[in-house]
Amino acid sequence: MMTKKTEDVAGSSWQIKKLLLVHGVILGLLGSWFLYFSHPFWEMIDYHFYLFVNGFIEKSLFWQTFWAVSNHNLTDWLHDVVMLSFFGLYLAKKTDKPFSKKVFELVFFCLLVGLTIVIINRWLCLDVLHIQRKSPSLVYQFAINLAHKLPWIKVKGYSMTSYPGDHGTTAILFTMCVFHLMGWRAGILAFLYNIYWQLPRLVTGCHWFTDIIMGSLVISLFVMSWAIYTPLKEWSTTLVSDLFRKRREKRVINS
Repeated sequence: MMTKKTEDVAGSSWQIKKLLLVHGVILGLLGSWFLYFSHPFWEMIDYHFYLFVNGFIEKSLFWQTFWAVSNHNLTDWLHDVVMLSFFGLYLAKKTDKPFSKKVFELVFFCLLVGLTIVIINRWLCLDVLHIQRKSPSLVYQFAINLAHKLPWIKVKGYSMTSYPGDHGTTAILFTMCVFHLMGWRAGILAFLYNIYWQLPRLVTGCHWFTDIIMGSLVISLFVMSWAIYTPLKEWSTTLVSDLFRKRREKRVINS
């Protein structure tokens, strides 16, 4: 049963204008990608972006090694540590929010990322819509394959289903979460790290630039807008936080 405080949160958290604005941006992006007269513009961007970032590593052993290491699956642990560091700073910062509320906010966003990857990226895009898009490394003959350049390290250099990209969706949702919870200063730092997070798969040719913009970004905007511009996040985290706090207080009284 909802408390009065939770009912107030549920009734006051709709931000219709912002929700509509985000959906307008989403429709604008997808429209520009699908319309016949503007689609060639995005194809040109995809081509020249890949030509630049992939060609950048052609003759430099340092950059080949750097991006190969950054592309390796073990680097995912680095991303996890960075995310946990941001979350730890959020929990440590003194605010008016109860500590339990902040914890459940982070749990909420972690669940949001996981469910987005499983339900939208994999089930909807791959299993339902059967979206098949070869990565640029499989399309262009001039592609530089780091796996051939550096056979001593495992490098993911291609994908038969590059759209929309799990790494990109995770990185963008994380960045949006930091902006929402910690403000623009921390958000800018998360955004800069987000660029490094996504570049290795772009450099090696696993993803197109539009996999990120029209896939990961569009999905993240849709999911995050419904999380923070509706009562969903505030209602769920407030409800669970209140229940947790009351149960803890009851234990203290009984002890």
